[in-house]
Amino acid sequence: MVKTQIVEMNVKDLIKADWNYKSEGTQEQIDKLKNSIKIDKSVGVLAVREIKGKFEVIDGNHRLEAIKQMKWKKVPCENFGEITKATAITIARRRNHQWFEDDLLSYSDIFKNDVLQEYSLDDLEKFMPDTKAEMMSIAELTDFDWDQFERNDDLDDDPLKTIKLIVNDDIYQLWKDWLAKCQDMLGYDNPSSCFELAIIEALNTPIESVS
Repeated sequence: MVKTQIVEMNVKDLIKADWNYKSEGTQEQIDKLKNSIKIDKSVGVLAVREIKGKFEVIDGNHRLEAIKQMKWKKVPCENFGEITKATAITIARRRNHQWFEDDLLSYSDIFKNDVLQEYSLDDLEKFMPDTKAEMMSIAELTDFDWDQFERNDDLDDDPLKTIKLIVNDDIYQLWKDWLAKCQDMLGYDNPSSCFELAIIEALNTPIESVS
């Protein structure tokens, strides 16, 4: 069993993992992260392992970049000791993985009725991972009239239906991009849920704005 301890470490002793499989953040994303850290006055706890007198960051490479730019000298770290690279990768994967899907309707409700009562979208865009347009869509999700799509069991005994569409390469690529976006932003791994959200987004789009 791996024994860990949380200690305060010098930022200069921390190195990024050259095997880190997460995409490099843009400077705009790092700036948002820096704003988030400034607001919270916390960067959380980075996870590290010991390598030849240095400490490789297992989880928190982007946060490390942010605090380096912010000239931090020390940061709290969870030290996993001299573990193997394979073990480090499994720890990173489990810590970065989204284990449970978001209940988007529940988040929409609390985002609109709690968060937006205290923050403006312009302010949120400075430190939240979502874009302003994405947050607007989230806030408007509960405005959708779900009752109009309730199924009439008397008329339709089979709740499952098959929709078959033949599309060109461009539209198919758009669909793949949408699936990827739903997976990255919302944790959706069910194409049916992604298709449902696409319809909801389309129905919430003013018809005059559709070219």
